[in-house]
Amino acid sequence: MLSKSRVIQLVVDKLPKVANTVVPRVPRPVSKVVIEQTLNRFFKADLLAGDLDFMRAKTMQVTLTDLAFCFYVTGIDKSGTLALQVSHQAEQVDVAMAGNVDDLFLLTTQQVDPDTLFFRRRLSLRGDTELGLEIKNFLDTVELESRLPPSAYRASLDIANVLIERQPHSSH
Repeated sequence: MLSKSRVIQLVVDKLPKVANTVVPRVPRPVSKVVIEQTLNRFFKADLLAGDLDFMRAKTMQVTLTDLAFCFYVTGIDKSGTLALQVSHQAEQVDVAMAGNVDDLFLLTTQQVDPDTLFFRRRLSLRGDTELGLEIKNFLDTVELESRLPPSAYRASLDIANVLIERQPHSSH
């Protein structure tokens, strides 16, 4: 029987190859719906509370560099409430964030200081600086523990810890 730590190691080892095989084959309409529904469900309370109003009529490009996958998120008015609309093309981009899946995962799990990821150029942010900072600061306040089932939250921390252990240590 595999131990929990061995399973986590296998996930971290195998997931990039699986993702590189699967992601390009997912039809764009399917990935659009999945990403859009996931974002709107995950950020539902924030959208209703107005915490994401800075995204109203703004478009953010998100690029997963290691998967050569890009999508756009636009804040739209939907029946008087802000919603996030996802597309695979955009006429205008206000801000663009790019990074590999591991670093974006570390940003999301808040296991690495976001400024460190940007300073070390592992994540890039270009375009409207003020909007980019609002997005970065907002993401830094999202508490995964209150949004994920306990087992999923613990697994995300375990995966993040493996990713951190595998990072090359840089001298300051």
